[in-house]
Order: sequence, then structure tokens, then C-alpha cells
Amino acid sequence: MKFDTIIIGGGMAGLSAALRLAEAGQKTLLMASGQSALHFSSGSVDLLGCDGDPRAALPAFMTANPDHPYSKVGLTSIEASLADLQRHCAEQGLSLVGQARNHARLTPLGTLKRTWLSPDTCACVTDAPIPDSLLLVTLEGFRDFHPSLAAANLAIDPRFAHCRILTGEIRLPQLAECSHHPHEFRSADIARLCDKHAAENHHVVVDLAQALNHLVLQQGEPRCRHIVLPACLSLGLVGPRLAELEQRTGCTIKEVATMPPSLIGMRMQEALKRRFITVGGTFLSSERVLGARCEGDRVIGVHSQNGDDQLFEADNFVLASGSFFSRGLESRLGGIREPIFNADVLSLEERDAWAGRRLFDQHPFMGFGVKTDNQLRVMRDGQPLLNLYGAGSVLAHYDPITEGSGSGVAVATGWHAAGQILAGH
Repeated sequence: MKFDTIIIGGGMAGLSAALRLAEAGQKTLLMASGQSALHFSSGSVDLLGCDGDPRAALPAFMTANPDHPYSKVGLTSIEASLADLQRHCAEQGLSLVGQARNHARLTPLGTLKRTWLSPDTCACVTDAPIPDSLLLVTLEGFRDFHPSLAAANLAIDPRFAHCRILTGEIRLPQLAECSHHPHEFRSADIARLCDKHAAENHHVVVDLAQALNHLVLQQGEPRCRHIVLPACLSLGLVGPRLAELEQRTGCTIKEVATMPPSLIGMRMQEALKRRFITVGGTFLSSERVLGARCEGDRVIGVHSQNGDDQLFEADNFVLASGSFFSRGLESRLGGIREPIFNADVLSLEERDAWAGRRLFDQHPFMGFGVKTDNQLRVMRDGQPLLNLYGAGSVLAHYDPITEGSGSGVAVATGWHAAGQILAGH
């Protein structure tokens, strides 16, 4: 099986590379091993976790960190890649919004996290005034969002000093069948049932609107017109359902990403996957790549868990297999290993130096990963493999948590690697 380019990894980096290549007319194969880290993400896109406009901070950041993936990509590609991501998502009905500076996304714990782009259904703090009252609501029996905890943390933020933060829970009769299996009462289960009952015209939105209106009256705050719900009302795009809820309640209703699995991140992956297939790409799921065949400084093909006898061949390859979580990197007693190509990696020999002493310290292992040259070509035995490019969290020299740069690096490096292939480098 011969392709122009094969992408290894179905997360944000792999999809960003695959979309650019397929849209340019390349015969592109994306091989995904299963659930990507997007299933556990907020669905927002972090660029750089700073106050103000991260684009203004990037030049100094890149100068101070010459080996960082951003430094190899460059500011022009970073901005172009994010614009492309917004365009592709919009084509699938998923609107990513931002402003001239970082905004704050509400987390399920009630903290506020700086980010660059978020789906327009997400609860965020932007330049708009903070409301006088806010109602955080969960569904009875749902264990992955606790309004009281979120309210307590949100109340600490000085921006909410004048805001009355209310909490409550509602009960939907359509979810009664979940009550027999409380350990399965997760966001995806609720969303699946909501979608099922909506398809059968069981008036889920009508009942939900009635329950919300009743809860607002119970709170003794009839002027409360801002409600936050956990993201669990639909497996698909939830915008139309929230719009109908807003019409029936007269309230602004936003959602917050729950503990994993995160439906907002899952929707992002599905939207980009649909878009990739629409523009002509081939997507193989549950196809874990185990090894590669190389000749000299070039990759000839890769094989998956289905056997060595089936070689997937291509002119170029993109390694976007993820970090430890996705098994793109393997931890060993003597260091770390990239298992497919045995690429050169950045690590530390002394395991005690891998992590900080406390949970919220900076952890050096977050910066471990595959080494690349300045064109993002993967290094092996000190030399670049000329047709293999690295992208996303498999890369070395950046810490997505400390920097607040995870999705931004994934999008930018995936898009830029595709550009290198298209330019014939």
C-alpha cells in the first residue's frame, strides 16, 4: 500500500499535518492507535500561558529557547496554523473563538486557565463584564462535576468578588436508566442517552429547560441569566441544543469540560477527523504502528500490530505518536525510548532527576522526547532521517504544562511538518 505521506498518530498534531497535506492533494494516510489525548483534553487551544497577547511574547520566548519547537517553526507558521485550525473546525460547525489576548477558561474545579482559542460553547472569562450572578448546575447522580467545589474556588478569584455564585442540581427523567448503573453515569453515557431520546422526540431539551427554570426560581435569584452546565448533553456538536435551551430559558448557557472523558475534546477530534476524510484523506483507527523499515537515511514503510507482512509505504512520514500517555515514548530504567524508529531522544540518565520533589513543581521529564533538526526531521544516530518529520508531544525541548503551550505546539509543528513535505525539503 503506497501513499504520498503517512501520518502516525491521530491527535491534534497528526490531524493538523494530515489536513494540510490532504487538502493540498496528497494521498494521505493517518494511522491512529485508538483514543488520542484529545479525549482527555478541554478542547481549548493553548498557545503560551501568559498575560496579554501570547503572540507578542513569542519572539522573546523563542530567542530564550532556541531548541523549542516554536523556534523551529517560526511565528508566521504558528499564526497560519492556528488560522487553518479555526477554518477546518468551522467547516464542521465547530466555532473556535478568541480575542486579541489570552482569555480564561473555566475548569471543572472552578479555577481559571489561560488559553488562546476555545469552542464558543465553553464557559470563559473574556473582556465581557462578569455577571452579577452565576448558576453552576449539575445533573443528579453525575460525579464528574461538583458545583459546590467549583463555586468555592471561583469565589476566590477577585474578578468574581461582586458575583453571587449559585449552585444546584437537576433531575432528568430520561436518564433514569443510568441510575441502575451509577458507575457508568459518566459524561459520554449521559450524552448518548440525551442524543437517543432527542432522536426519538422525547423532548429532552424541553424537560431540561423546565428543570433549569424551576431551579432558578428555587435559588431566589430570578434575575440570574447566566448558567454553566457540565459538557454532557450531546456526543456531537452541542451548539444547536444549547441555543434552544437559551431560547426556552432566556439565559446564557455555557458548558464546562468535565473530568475525562471530555466530550469537548472528543468533539474536536471527531470534527477534524470528518474534515480530513471530506478533503480526501484515509483514516485508519486502532492501527498501532509497531515498527519501520529503513534504507540508509530514509524510511521506506511502517508496519502495524496486524503483522510485519503488510508494509505501509510512502514517500514521506510524520511521527505524531504522542508522549508517554499515548505510548509514543516508552520509559525505561536507563532512560526513555522511541519505539517505532528508535529515534534519538532527550532524557536524563539519573531517574531521581526526572521529577520535581512536589506535585506542582516543574518536572524535567515533561521536556523529554525525540530530537529533530531545524526542519523538524527526526534524528537517529545523530543524523536526520530525510523523509521523517516529528510533530506534537513526542518532541523534546518543551514543557506543555509549565509553558501552557501543549495544543499550540501540536498544531504548529504538525502544520509546519506538512509544509516542509509540500515544499520538498
